[in-house]
Amino acid sequence: MNKKVNPKHIIIDARLYGPKHTGLGRYTKNLLISLTSQKNFSQYKFTLIVYPELLAEIKKDLGDNFSYFPTSIRHYSLSEQIFLPSLLTSLKPDLVHFTHLDKPIFYFGKSVVTVHDLIRHFSKGPDTTTKSPWLYWLKYWGYLLMTRVILATSSIIVPSNFWRDYIIKKYNFNPQKIITTYEAVDPQFLSLKIKNSKIENYILYTGNLYPHKNIDIILQALPQLPDIKLKIICARSVFNSRIEKLIDKYHLQKQVEFLGFVPDQQFPALYSQALALVHPSLLEGFSLTGLEAMSLNCPVIAANASCLPEIYQASVLYFNPHQSSELVSQIKKLQSDPKLRQQLIEKGHLLIKKYSWSTTARETLNFYHQCLK
Repeated sequence: MNKKVNPKHIIIDARLYGPKHTGLGRYTKNLLISLTSQKNFSQYKFTLIVYPELLAEIKKDLGDNFSYFPTSIRHYSLSEQIFLPSLLTSLKPDLVHFTHLDKPIFYFGKSVVTVHDLIRHFSKGPDTTTKSPWLYWLKYWGYLLMTRVILATSSIIVPSNFWRDYIIKKYNFNPQKIITTYEAVDPQFLSLKIKNSKIENYILYTGNLYPHKNIDIILQALPQLPDIKLKIICARSVFNSRIEKLIDKYHLQKQVEFLGFVPDQQFPALYSQALALVHPSLLEGFSLTGLEAMSLNCPVIAANASCLPEIYQASVLYFNPHQSSELVSQIKKLQSDPKLRQQLIEKGHLLIKKYSWSTTARETLNFYHQCLK
């Protein structure tokens, strides 16, 4: 008689679950929902590590497809480094998936880590923080050391080949132990209703105001576009005061409007009436920002930098993110050519269909299988 083989036990760190935790939370939520529909899902036993306060929400979304282990061990904490390894070991996993770069350095079991980006390797220094310089540099060097340890002891998932190539080259990383799984627009975003709207003379910027986001280049371009307004979608940021100083410097008080937090139901009208979304970022991990705009009938003007050409392909207008004159030229081109704007909208809709969470989940599950061999 054949002895029954117990299924491999995979633990997924889902403490940062849902839109409350921004991009990391959306990734975790959509990956887990899509995993349950994969044909090989039932071959494994899955346990999710979750925060107690999120347990009801997660169970509502995922039902009985997973086992759940609530813990109050917070991410980025000292207790995570000390207590999480023993907690994980007690659950006897065959593989643990940490859904972002936050693996305890003293966990030595087999693991997969999703590295969404390594932007801090490039964007660094006193201008990128509000902390005192000595504290910033202490934490920064700690981050670099922790990153090196995690990469040396894990298999890696990244959201773009830009970061896969960087990690392989920078750390002499084994290409067999790192894969790219592209992300996709949140299904809830795709369900928003879009009405035909008259195009107005404003451009959108969506995102935080960290220096690498490069919103400065838009502000430098605006004096040459006196009939164009900039609307900024961004929750209150510690970097607002720096941007407000630049607005004063360029005398843009009548051209720039801070919208703060915008609820989802206002997105369709706001995006579809905009001339374009301008995405000037110097560094991104994957960048759903442009794809979300495309889904809402908003063309995109993007920086020709980092992973953006890889993700957006030929569906946007590109510009040199260090040359405001190129941005001005692309905005004026859209202003004077309604057919071009419509062509970009159509290309955008075709592009977003190339990305799906189902594909992401299938490739992730296949990677689990590879790591468990």
